[in-house]
Amino acid sequence: MKLQDFDFRIWDEDNEEFYKNPSIFKIEQIKGPHNVVLSSYSDNERINFERYDRKFEIELFTGFYDKNGKKIYEGDILEYTRWCEQYMEDPEHSETIYEVVCFDTKGGLYSKLLNGEFGLFFEHFMNYKNNTIEEMSIIGNIHENKELLEGE
Repeated sequence: MKLQDFDFRIWDEDNEEFYKNPSIFKIEQIKGPHNVVLSSYSDNERINFERYDRKFEIELFTGFYDKNGKKIYEGDILEYTRWCEQYMEDPEHSETIYEVVCFDTKGGLYSKLLNGEFGLFFEHFMNYKNNTIEEMSIIGNIHENKELLEGE
């Protein structure tokens, strides 16, 4: 991914919503239990988050797109169908798989299944020409669709 493709989204835990068109402008250290001030510019309007108790999560764009052309971010829940090889495209012999996109500063970008095991979506579905995960689609995210995380 090139720097010009860098993107992120910000989840506001207090208001339970993503900020619209966020961009980080300035981060300062201050004393207190939550020691970050985030200044953001959105549509030429400056927004300062100066409540030090406000909780938010910054989720990075992976550089990849799902089969519908949507950007895949950290925290997205992806869905795909796995078929038994001898019964290709027979719904009775298929299984729907859900994976959550994760990022770890030590391990980098990866996915995990709902049972906690490592997922395989990068290895099996990546089209390196256009950065598309061809067989997967985003069905939600870990914030707005917690019910999807309750079981396979």
